[in-house]
Amino acid sequence: MVFPPARWLPALALSILVCTSPPIPIDAQEGESTGLEIGGLPAVNFDSDEGFGYGALVELYQYGQRGLLPYVWSLRPTVFLTTEGRRDFTVFFDAPHMLSNGWRLDAYLGSEKQIATPYYGLGNQTPYDEALDDEGVDPFYYRFGRTQRSATFNLQRDLSGTPLRWLVGAGLVRTSILPVPENEGSTLYEAEVGSTEHDTWSNYLRAGLVWDSRDRETGPSNGVWTELLIQRIDERFGADAGYTRWTFTDRRYFSLGGHVVFAHRYLLQGVGAGAPVQDLFQVQTSFKQQEGLGGAKTVRGVLKNRFAGRGMLVWNAELRWRATDFLLFGRPFHVVLSAFLDQGRVWDGGVKLDELLTDLHRGFGGGVRFGMGDNFIVAVDMGRSEEAGMPMYIGLGYLY
Repeated sequence: MVFPPARWLPALALSILVCTSPPIPIDAQEGESTGLEIGGLPAVNFDSDEGFGYGALVELYQYGQRGLLPYVWSLRPTVFLTTEGRRDFTVFFDAPHMLSNGWRLDAYLGSEKQIATPYYGLGNQTPYDEALDDEGVDPFYYRFGRTQRSATFNLQRDLSGTPLRWLVGAGLVRTSILPVPENEGSTLYEAEVGSTEHDTWSNYLRAGLVWDSRDRETGPSNGVWTELLIQRIDERFGADAGYTRWTFTDRRYFSLGGHVVFAHRYLLQGVGAGAPVQDLFQVQTSFKQQEGLGGAKTVRGVLKNRFAGRGMLVWNAELRWRATDFLLFGRPFHVVLSAFLDQGRVWDGGVKLDELLTDLHRGFGGGVRFGMGDNFIVAVDMGRSEEAGMPMYIGLGYLY
């Protein structure tokens, strides 16, 4: 895999941000957002694990006449492709206030194709030979092909007006596997998992409890967001295997004064025996599913999906400084600078509590968030680790 030289990265980030179009407000007024707000973004992007990205992203936020927070509903269709073979066509819908009686609905429909997604083996100490990652005899040695088509939804509801709410959800997930991308050379996946092209279904039901006392959902400065989720993949739902995934996540936000916030996330996940290899990379959350261990959504600075196992720990700590606020085109903008330390590990079997703080893989670095209004955030992070040098990630929002 070939990355841009480090000296190009500042210019690359600047050029991408210049090409980024801010949202176009409709019926929006100064101060509290009301009515419909539309954000149009050329999805020009760079991620050191996935290459240059291009496509289109539209975000619609309906705040209603009372300016409900975070919004009445939002709709986010995306068309996104990268030079490393990612092909995403997705739509995400989130409605905190559209339904009656305190119900919140979110739903996802999409096709995510990765011609060459990473696989480095199973376990917390898998070897990595950088020479095998160069284009040569086996151009995809640490890769396999994966296409995932999903239709999922979640329903949440507060319990008696408290920060505690319960969650139920379901999903239909079909994954197509190509052990050797483009049938070129040989791969580690082919050697360790199998050489047969195949499809698998991972249909599921899930339930959980969520405690959410954040002062705001995007970029909070105070509060706690904790959840325990249980997901059951089962043949009775049309899946090809039966196993359980449980995920505990605790996120805490502390205001330190001077517009500085300390944000912390601790995530622990276990997956039962019988799960196919490609499902071990999934990280379950109550909002949007993530992927790891390693990469933009778990341990920044570490190669994407560098480590995989049935047990997973992710531990993030981040300082965020809201450096400035200003008005542009009649809309409020802000800039947040951050420094982070991400850590994590996996286990071949289940989580071992006596090993939580041992053999951790670390990435550290900093980032900047350019925000418009309450919810539209352009993110740039740069991390560093022993193997990956200084990966760069450009996207939307906060990690947690």
